[in-house]
Amino acid sequence: MSTESIRIFIADDNCLLLEGLVIMLGEQKDFVVTGTASDSRSAVEQIKDLKPEVALIDIGMPEKDGLEITQILHEDVPDVKVIILGLVDLTDEIMACIEAGAAGYVLKESSFDHLVDTIRSVHRNEAFCSPRMAASLFSRIAELTSEGKSQILADSVKLSGRELDVINLIAEGLSNKEIAKELFIETQTVKNHVHNILDKLQLHSRFETVQYARERKLLKKNP
Repeated sequence: MSTESIRIFIADDNCLLLEGLVIMLGEQKDFVVTGTASDSRSAVEQIKDLKPEVALIDIGMPEKDGLEITQILHEDVPDVKVIILGLVDLTDEIMACIEAGAAGYVLKESSFDHLVDTIRSVHRNEAFCSPRMAASLFSRIAELTSEGKSQILADSVKLSGRELDVINLIAEGLSNKEIAKELFIETQTVKNHVHNILDKLQLHSRFETVQYARERKLLKKNP
């Protein structure tokens, strides 16, 4: 029973390494190298044209680096699975590649066998990462989820007309006493409004309140 071949494109500006990868990957029965490039422009153009199933992109490509190429390919040919080569074992760099759309990565110190396993895993829509990276990914997802929930909560809050008046006067730099005089109410009432606004929006300061209102174009003036 024959195995379907995985079509691979390789982009690396190190010609010796590029030629070596072509030969070694070509020896795998289920791999077919459909094209190569040693510069970013040619890599992007050829990958868009050839539409391989997997693209191996060196992180240190000239002009546009591997991260930029990955972003372009992720937007223009999302079905092409990108594996970034030559990364150092730094969480922030690896996370940036994943967020750019990379389906996998291979560290500088990785073996050829590991590269082969990564290509096959990515082709099966599987992902491999170290336990440390897995922990970082979980933390990042939790962080994004928390930010998203906070944003939804803030956007769903309804401020009263009086609360908007108070925010606008805060934005003008008025103190609670000055706001009370402007609105013909007690200073304590202003304090209550400010407290309620902060509580509703889950904010911590008058400055954050003004920023919130400015971002949502709730201010009558634009200080």
